[in-house]
Amino acid sequence: MPSASPSPLSGSLAFAAILAAVAGFVDAHGFVNVAPVFVANMSGNLVLLGIAAGEGAWGVVARHGTAIAAFVVGVAVANLVHERRRRGGRELRPDLLFVVEAVLLLAVTGWLARFGGDGGNLVVEPVVVGGALAMGLQTAALLRVGSVAVATTYESGAVARVGEGLGRSVGSPDAAARRHTVAVLAVVLAGYVAGAALAAWAGAAPAWLLLPVGVLVVSAADLHRRVRSARVPGPTAAGSERR
Repeated sequence: MPSASPSPLSGSLAFAAILAAVAGFVDAHGFVNVAPVFVANMSGNLVLLGIAAGEGAWGVVARHGTAIAAFVVGVAVANLVHERRRRGGRELRPDLLFVVEAVLLLAVTGWLARFGGDGGNLVVEPVVVGGALAMGLQTAALLRVGSVAVATTYESGAVARVGEGLGRSVGSPDAAARRHTVAVLAVVLAGYVAGAALAAWAGAAPAWLLLPVGVLVVSAADLHRRVRSARVPGPTAAGSERR
């Protein structure tokens, strides 16, 4: 679970890997069991959208375009919330983003349990929109592990940065720092792959989506507890304020 950090949008490596596993799980479950659309991996959607456009499959184009648009909206909403809190001089609250993400995934789970994944656009589109919105929110809720920028939803950039870090570390005066960056990114990537593998193993039952929902709820509660603890002054500080 997340550890104390100077930035509310920064967390431990374990927490980043857990969130990446959540994204990998949701991405794989939806792709395999609902529709061949990614709700977190937007690079994959762009490729599939291009293929569908080349084949003239405009319904498929629309579905991938919907996922991309919903993801962008999720990122935009999360950053709007961050910016408004900054302007108001208030602390950032990524824990609230995780709560909303959990609610969205819970709604997707209920929708699939009620209608199944085989009911055409009426069933699939709400799942795609809800899942992509949730992943967009998560993207903006954790941005760093220490000094290393990370993304817990889309991993294409992380793969490129691993190669870049390995290449630049050879003979570099800051080789240790570059190797640290590579290690952090590799662990986050492994989390995403592990989440996808777990989803494939688990099968098609919508109830499996309650697993990432539970992880997000626990994460949000832990973050909220840390935020409240940071607000409470210690005995010395409290005593000095009274004096």
